Amino acid sequence: MKRLFYCMLLGLSLLLSACGDRYIDDRAGLMSSDEQTRLRSFQKKLLQELDIELQVVVLDASPGDLDAEAVDLFDERGIGKRTKGARGVLLLIDPVAGQVRMETGYDLEGIFPDAFIGYIEQRQMAPFFSAGRIGAGIEATVELVVGKALGAIDEGSYAPEEKAGGLAHLSGGAGARSTVNIGGGMPAKPVLDDASAFGAQPSAEQVLAAYLEVLRGRIKDPGLGLYSPETREFFRKWLVTDAQQDNERRTLEAHIGQGQVLQRDGRAVIRFPISKRSMAPYFLVRGEEGWMLDFATMSILVGFNHRNQWHLRSFDHPFMFAFEDWQFDRNGFPHPEE
Repeated sequence: MKRLFYCMLLGLSLLLSACGDRYIDDRAGLMSSDEQTRLRSFQKKLLQELDIELQVVVLDASPGDLDAEAVDLFDERGIGKRTKGARGVLLLIDPVAGQVRMETGYDLEGIFPDAFIGYIEQRQMAPFFSAGRIGAGIEATVELVVGKALGAIDEGSYAPEEKAGGLAHLSGGAGARSTVNIGGGMPAKPVLDDASAFGAQPSAEQVLAAYLEVLRGRIKDPGLGLYSPETREFFRKWLVTDAQQDNERRTLEAHIGQGQVLQRDGRAVIRFPISKRSMAPYFLVRGEEGWMLDFATMSILVGFNHRNQWHLRSFDHPFMFAFEDWQFDRNGFPHPEE
């Protein structure tokens, strides 16, 4: 009896291993265990707090018709059944044929229109996949999905309509399919012929204004004088996508006049009201030519959670002077001083 029970458990284990789980089914083995662990944590919080069920499937053989495969998998895996409505999202990756498709459930069609899905596939996912960074590309794409969902909540359009009698299918084919060059290499970073407008600036406010123009122009030149020397080296290795720049531009445009500049010993921080949880502070350093953005340090010290809210990863750093009148919880999220 014990032997039979052990065999049943072993069979179940092998089945789960072969078919993946309800969050990630990486049949091609393109994602590392660390990437899968981070992404699963993100997916669980997405389901718990935003009532969106995201599943990721990486195929090991091309189905030919990826659109039809997405609809079939959506139903087979019951994507969205764990939500209060048909709020499922399937990210289906076909590395053999070099294509991806994001399928959305009925109750998310108004929040994630096909044009938005196509945009994030081409402007966010494709550059990461080309660089061979599958897990990071999925994580970065999910960040934009969350941002779009949170925007829909603010607009009061998130609650799904009641559908009498239930649904025969959880998705009606909404979404988009894009061609991607998986593993093709890091996209080239064009260098500006004339970068004089983007050098170090006399003030922190002027630095941020110049950086906004960088975002508006989708400029990816890593050698701009607007950046600290460490940041220039950082950006030479760091992948920057159009979608990331567009997302930061929208956020910065909405808050640029609300920042407070604090300076000490050749360093500056532009911080925004604590209530603006998605608006992270900017760190700057002063050199011989003027003030420059220090994204290299920001990448180490500033993190974001699944709701795109910023936090500090450490309190032991030379920019901490700018937060002396704020208090932080144990996870590094800021709160007004009581």
